[in-house]
Order: sequence, then structure tokens, then C-alpha cells
Amino acid sequence: MDTETLIHGVVQQTMVLIGHLATAGGVRTPLARVADQVFLDLTEELHRQGVSKNVISDMFGMALRTYHRRARTLAASRTDSGRGVWDAVLAHIRDHEPIALRDILDRFRRDDPVVVKGVVQDMTQSGFVYRSGQGDAAVFRCADAADFKTGHERSRAEAIEYLVWMTVYRQGPMRRDEIVTAVGADGAPLDSALDRVLGDGRVTARHEAGQVVYESPHFDIPVGASQGWEAAVLDHFRSLVSAVCIKLRDQATGSGAEATGGTTLTFDVWPGHPLEFEARGLLEETRKRAEELRARIDEHNRQQTRQPELQPVVFYAGQYVRTDDGPSGGPDDK
Repeated sequence: MDTETLIHGVVQQTMVLIGHLATAGGVRTPLARVADQVFLDLTEELHRQGVSKNVISDMFGMALRTYHRRARTLAASRTDSGRGVWDAVLAHIRDHEPIALRDILDRFRRDDPVVVKGVVQDMTQSGFVYRSGQGDAAVFRCADAADFKTGHERSRAEAIEYLVWMTVYRQGPMRRDEIVTAVGADGAPLDSALDRVLGDGRVTARHEAGQVVYESPHFDIPVGASQGWEAAVLDHFRSLVSAVCIKLRDQATGSGAEATGGTTLTFDVWPGHPLEFEARGLLEETRKRAEELRARIDEHNRQQTRQPELQPVVFYAGQYVRTDDGPSGGPDDK
């Protein structure tokens, strides 16, 4: 198996997805932290799979010393020990506003100035910080809480809420710190999301081994809903990735199962083709059958006095009609 070619293709298609997400609805989402986050997440996942730091650095084409330096730079501030550069810089601006960029750079002179400038720029583009002036003389202050009472922030709060619900359902029972890692949100936004999903019963909390853990018996976003689409996209993408990863693992161990995997079929039809509407309606028909099956399973489970250990079967389905103005970067693009 030519894994290098496969990885290149997967990365390319992932970038296509990120590009479309970053420009959805005419919004230009800041991406300053994406490359760094990819590096951190990938190295963490490789380490979790038992790959040593020596090997990881070699996989990235780095000397071990360079790898350690970059990991430390991205993960934590060398000025404020134990805090990430983003959090440390934002806290400093909040405590000393208004503050000039040159003073911020001086305060964090032990950190890479390119990283610090990138963080401040990302904060400004994201609306966390306001800027007056240009260059190193530019002055910054944090946005007030009232500034965030906008449609964009309400949408972000709703997105975090559904992401928390979906994550707890898929990976629960989970502790709060595990939710923080999985969702990528903390502080007031996460607490507010937890309050909402706990308040309406979508998520429940209980004590286990002296700690509070969260779990959810269900997760459902109606087709076409305007809220929670971010969680629906992530849930679909995560399910696809999980199926591929499990299939790769099973192939390596020779323990493959027909219940795991995926199938991609292309139906060559045209307007007026006798089977055009049957092909176009396949997703709707499949979704209807799956919803009916889930309803029957849920009804059966409600009648059980003792719930055995679950072994969920995760099913995902997707469909699109390819046109000349469809998403770019796909395998069928010429």
C-alpha cells in the first residue's frame, strides 16, 4: 500500500473541506492557528499510538532538537510557564489595556515574536481584540462582553452547545477536561453550553470515582435544521474517519468484518434518464429506512429493565450530484 500517496490525497481533500468551511456563507474565518494545531494534534496522536519522539521528528523531517523547540513554542508560552501563548497574551492585553504591540512583544520577548504577532493578529481578526494604529505602535484592547452579543456570537454559542452534546453522546461518559480537549472550548462558553444541555435533559451528569462525568442517551439533529449543522458535519466526518481507521486496523491484523467499512458508487444518469429519480432519491430512501430502524431499536431498548453493555453500530451516508460548479479539489476534477 502506497501510504505516502494516500496521505497526500487525504490531506488535500481535508484542506478542500476546511477551505469551504472557512468561507461558508461569505464569512472569512481566521485560520492563523490551523497549521500549528495540525502539527500539535498530529504529533499527539502519533505519540498516543506509541510512536517515539525520535521517530516523530524524523517523520516530520526535523532534528529532534528542532521538534522539541517547535512543540514547546506552540504548546506553551516560554514567558508565562504553564499557559499557552494565546491565553497568556490575551490575559496580558486584558490586564494592561490599552497596550501597544511593542509592549506586548517586549513582555513576551522569550517567545517567538512571529508567533506572538500571529496570535495578536488572529485575536484582532476574530473580534476578541480591537486595534488602533499600525505597526509596532498599534494599540490593542480587549472587546467588552457586550460586544459579543451579536448574531455571530449567538451562532458560535449554539455551535459549541451542539458540539458538546454530540461529543458527550459519542464519547461519554466524559469528564469536563475531556470535553474541553475534544470540543476545543473552555471557560464561560463551555460552561454555558453544558448548562443548556443539562438543563433540558439532553445530557446528564453523575458522580463516578469521585468525579463528575457527563453522558447522553441520544443525539439527533433534524434534517435541514438551521441550528447544530456544525455538529452534524463534524459527526459525519468523524464517523467516516473512524470507519476508515478501524478498517485499516482490521486489515493490518487480518480481522476484517463486513460490518465495518464504506462503499462509494457513482450512478451515471442524465436529465430524463428512466432511473434518474431513483438514483437521486437514494439518500432520502436510505435515511428513511435508517430512521425507522433506529425508532424500532429505541422502542425495544425502552422496554428493557436491564440494559446490557452497548456495542453501538454507527452508520453514515452521504450523497451529492456532481455538476460543473461543484466543490473544487475533488478526485473527479480535471
